[in-house]
Amino acid sequence: MKRLMLLSALALAGCYTEDTQQPKGVATFDVQVKGLYVANSNPRTAVSVVNACATKYGSQAQVPAEVRGTEECRYVIPRAPVDIDVDVTAIDVKGQPMESFNGPVSFRVVPGNLTGAYSYRWTKLTNGKGSGTVRASQLYGELHVWVEDEPPEVDYSQGQVAAGDLPEEPPTRSYATGLSKSQFFEEPTLATVQTPQNGDQLTAYSGTYMRIGRNPESGSVLRQNCEAGDPNNNEPVTLLVTGMDPGGFFVTDLTACRVKEGIQGGNTQTAEPDGYYPGRFNSIYIYNYSFPEGIDPGDLLWTVAGSVQEFTATTQLTFPSWSVREHVRLLPQAEWDKYLKLAPPVEINGRRCGYSSTLYITDPLCGYSYGNYKMESLESSLVKVRRVRFPEMFQSCDANGNGTVPFFCPNPSAGTWGACGTDTPGDPDVPERQCNIDCTLGIGQFAGKLCAEKNTYDSFGQFVVEMNPSGAAEAGLDASVAGRVQSIVATVDGNPDTVNWVSSKALTPEYNVNVWCDKAAFLRFGDTSLPNTANTPLAAQTRLTQKLTATQTNMWVSAQDESKGTVTCKVGVDARTRINLVTKDAVPDLVVNCRTDDPDSTKAQQCQFLHAATFDVVGHLRQVSAARPRWMLLPRDQDDLCCYPGPGMECPKPIKPCANP
Repeated sequence: MKRLMLLSALALAGCYTEDTQQPKGVATFDVQVKGLYVANSNPRTAVSVVNACATKYGSQAQVPAEVRGTEECRYVIPRAPVDIDVDVTAIDVKGQPMESFNGPVSFRVVPGNLTGAYSYRWTKLTNGKGSGTVRASQLYGELHVWVEDEPPEVDYSQGQVAAGDLPEEPPTRSYATGLSKSQFFEEPTLATVQTPQNGDQLTAYSGTYMRIGRNPESGSVLRQNCEAGDPNNNEPVTLLVTGMDPGGFFVTDLTACRVKEGIQGGNTQTAEPDGYYPGRFNSIYIYNYSFPEGIDPGDLLWTVAGSVQEFTATTQLTFPSWSVREHVRLLPQAEWDKYLKLAPPVEINGRRCGYSSTLYITDPLCGYSYGNYKMESLESSLVKVRRVRFPEMFQSCDANGNGTVPFFCPNPSAGTWGACGTDTPGDPDVPERQCNIDCTLGIGQFAGKLCAEKNTYDSFGQFVVEMNPSGAAEAGLDASVAGRVQSIVATVDGNPDTVNWVSSKALTPEYNVNVWCDKAAFLRFGDTSLPNTANTPLAAQTRLTQKLTATQTNMWVSAQDESKGTVTCKVGVDARTRINLVTKDAVPDLVVNCRTDDPDSTKAQQCQFLHAATFDVVGHLRQVSAARPRWMLLPRDQDDLCCYPGPGMECPKPIKPCANP
């Protein structure tokens, strides 16, 4: 009886003897990572480790191979694909090397995505052994290389498997799997998600569920890994709620690293003075599907998490969760903005919009180019535009009443605007599109007008505003691109019987120019010869806006009073650049679609105030790829707008005057 009980116990325990029929075949794979290298580097370059580790050992090159990729010496999150060399051994069900295994095995990397040719997605084992190179991107956190006895991952093109070097499939697959030891990369930050990779403006992590930040109970604080000299190097990641809207909220990492201009795929027309992007790719929109309860602007978070998605080319986290580090509304009211003060809005100007030194066809649409990484670096951040003008008119271009208006694209070689493709003759979109082009850009039938397309405003609440024109900084104009502002110096010779006239370089006919002189001056507008026309007097330190005619290509300057010495005048051509604005949620009482001839005298007067004023606006920057312009500002509340009233006028209700004119 005791023997029967013992045999029963052994059976229940899964024990067997050599006489029992044994399982056969491959059970798993031993995967040894031999090194990580920057893809396509020649000579081969090892993936960098974080600065703290490199400093500990003296330099990147001196970090021992066995230390690289450990928790104490993590790899830097790469912006380009990585090649991972591996040795693979098939292991049988007894845990022994399986020399009888011959055939192809496939690779997988978690987290991460395979990329490149098929030859980097599989290798062949002979007598149970083999080696290969896995090419992958979007790597972060704790990573494993997987080897699987299954078909390799394929790419599809037009519903078909893309051609490439794929293995001949064996008769059967076991689907056995093995994985390497952990390879540790940096934990992700907001900049990880937002910084363009591989020349692609869109996030490389779309579809990935990601947690950013670290709760205190989960380990040591997450710190920034910045280049040498960056004051934020080794600072703790600090996530700030900068604002919210009916569907979610915006978060900025206050301690993010600077990013040098020149990322692959970027199109830098005019470099920033310090060589770094104006933003740090450190902000994101958290789409909560409803107003986020339990947090307020100015709160600090430990973490945000969610699925990374692109919506109209703006990166966001969806199905989110978050943990709060500090509720500022529990503090005295005077301290509610103590962290928001650490995230001052960055000004959007001509340089950030993408101006070069000369006028270009897309200048009227701020940040139109997908390669404009200056604007991309500021996506979802707080930004500011100065001295913008609101539309004078709203024009519906929806002629067929279907509730949509076709968007448009430039043809730079022809210098024209039209369809983003080929139009069909007689298509009703053609006149609607031309109306939209003319209204949005202020050309054609709306030449010289500041027009917003009404159907777009009614459907989405967005409308164009005209940005501060190029000109002298002393006049409050945009001097961010030096090549757009000419300085003309008119000297004096002390002879009251002679007048020294000096010409500008060529200006663009039929454009507005803005002129400012440090002393009283006389101006004439014509061509390369001094025109025989009456002088236009301009008082010292006073702005003049002049519309050039079709034959006027030059401005001539002389001093009004030679006894006061040399006169310096600055002139800039106005590209009439637009950017989109949405005020319906932030300031619902501000009426922007108004008429100066409204039968209601109060409404008519408020409309006059609106059209005569210029405005400073703060808001979060979002991208809408199909919109024209494609960048828009979303103010948070009424305090994000202020006004410079027109001469003898007031600010439109409920906007207050700007404190610093």
